[in-house]
Amino acid sequence: MSEFLDISRTASEALGRGEMVCLATVVRVRGSAPRHTGARLLVWPDGKFHGTIGGGTLEWRVIEDARAALVEGGPQFKNYVFDTHGGSDSVGLCGGSVDVHMDILKPDPVLLIVGAGHIAQPLAQMASLLDLRVVVVDDCREWANRERFPTAADVVVVDYEPTTETLAPIPIRMTPSTYVVITTWGYDLPALEQAIAQHPAYIGLVASPTKAKELFKRMIAKGVSPESLQRVNTPAGLDIGSEAPAEVALAILAEVVAVQRDGSGGFLRQVRGKKLDTLLDTEPATENVAGVA
Repeated sequence: MSEFLDISRTASEALGRGEMVCLATVVRVRGSAPRHTGARLLVWPDGKFHGTIGGGTLEWRVIEDARAALVEGGPQFKNYVFDTHGGSDSVGLCGGSVDVHMDILKPDPVLLIVGAGHIAQPLAQMASLLDLRVVVVDDCREWANRERFPTAADVVVVDYEPTTETLAPIPIRMTPSTYVVITTWGYDLPALEQAIAQHPAYIGLVASPTKAKELFKRMIAKGVSPESLQRVNTPAGLDIGSEAPAEVALAILAEVVAVQRDGSGGFLRQVRGKKLDTLLDTEPATENVAGVA
């Protein structure tokens, strides 16, 4: 029981940090395989692990397969054989086999909206429908409050000094499960600096190309690498011809979902509708109508 509690606590802490991990569990043991049902191992994408399923070659094979499962993003079921003849697929010489189930534990995705203006309101409302945990940050309590953002999980007010362009640290850790949208009235630069210094899954900047170009120039002059700035999606959103705040919010969320699901962002008619092409491209049959030449 203490082993289970230790694994559970460690997994919970990892998810709280926004980390994705694989939980490998021995679910069945056959023959004389030297393992026991219920042994568990947590594996991170970089190969770090916690717990044990007995060590040895099997453990390293499981770690390798768990890392592959994390890349694929889905659960796996693996059978490992302890072959007395020492075959190429063997993980030991004692006979028997072990079945291991690998489950991918993912943290809840967070939409961090920096700037509580007109676009932020519909953005927060729509994001809640998509089961995103919405956090809104602004420097003005009149804008960042529960009345304006009733569906947000959290609404945070941070200090900003316009003269020095100093933004207090945003008290939300930006992890690989965080999607950041920056849509402020004037503190885009320090907000961008904080986002780029961390590792969110997505950084979207609501700005015209002219404004974004000027911001990028200033950031490069401050030592930010052009490679880092390539992580910024600006203008944020997919091209749907959006104009009104709700339309802009829809375009941004469409891009966020495309990043989440590894979608192309193109028209489904062009991506998945190709099976219709041969049908729709055929010449229509000529109809012979009596009395018409």
